[in-house]
Amino acid sequence: MTSAQLPPGLTERVPHDDKPPFLWKATSAGGTVYLMGALPYGANAVYPLSDTITEALSGADVLVVGADLRALTQAELLPIAANLGTYSDNSKLRDHVKSATWERVDKAINALGIAEDAILAQKPWMAALSLMNRAAKQAGYTQELSIDKRLVKDTQMQKPVLQLDSVEEQAKLLEGLTDNEQEQLLLQSLTVVERGDDYFKTLADAWMKGDTSTVEQITRRRFETVPESDKIFKLLLVDRGGAMAEKIAELAADGRTYFIVLEVGYLVGEHGLPNLLRSRGFEISRPRFE
Repeated sequence: MTSAQLPPGLTERVPHDDKPPFLWKATSAGGTVYLMGALPYGANAVYPLSDTITEALSGADVLVVGADLRALTQAELLPIAANLGTYSDNSKLRDHVKSATWERVDKAINALGIAEDAILAQKPWMAALSLMNRAAKQAGYTQELSIDKRLVKDTQMQKPVLQLDSVEEQAKLLEGLTDNEQEQLLLQSLTVVERGDDYFKTLADAWMKGDTSTVEQITRRRFETVPESDKIFKLLLVDRGGAMAEKIAELAADGRTYFIVLEVGYLVGEHGLPNLLRSRGFEISRPRFE
């Protein structure tokens, strides 16, 4: 399939500078893998994608996406919330977090127009997702326009689509955190919500410029705003990233070319997937705009 066969919304040329897109090419003796960092929320301004990205996607045999709870719409979150993300013992969110945290939650849901009853039944990690999703929408970014959803929708009839891991696995990972650790995630989201639109715009601007340094700073800063940040960072990004690197190396061994779309936080920094794959013998490069 050539880029000309992809949907027009993905292939129309747009003005850009010479910075590389948020894309890496990993080559081994077994095969080639393209790693694309994607935002969990999308906006029309993100499209159309660059020719470099669409040509790499066109030449790939398989599209692979990673599970990202933040990229799920509210409707998609409902069954997860019912099974794992809400309390079954009639207790409420405010019973499981510090009073100061609940006061911040109360202010946030009022500012975002969320009904208190909808949040009260949720566990801290689920409430963190709900607040982030609503804040992103208020800032003009939606899950429906996220890159992984767009690519799956536009390519699933032309090539196979695989999922690197499952949403259920990620939900169970968050569910396994202690009450205190879950509260730290909630505090992270509250910090973002209290910043207003700035967080989402800054992240989107850095992504569109291919600015890995800024994306890494934004990602790491979220964890540094709460206690026990190193432990949570290791569990959610470092450990999970290592597991994904193993799966990607296994996929690449079959000789096919894979185009893999993952949340940007897993591709930057010392523990990012390009570095992890390099340590496994892959040759890593960043395609530039042509």
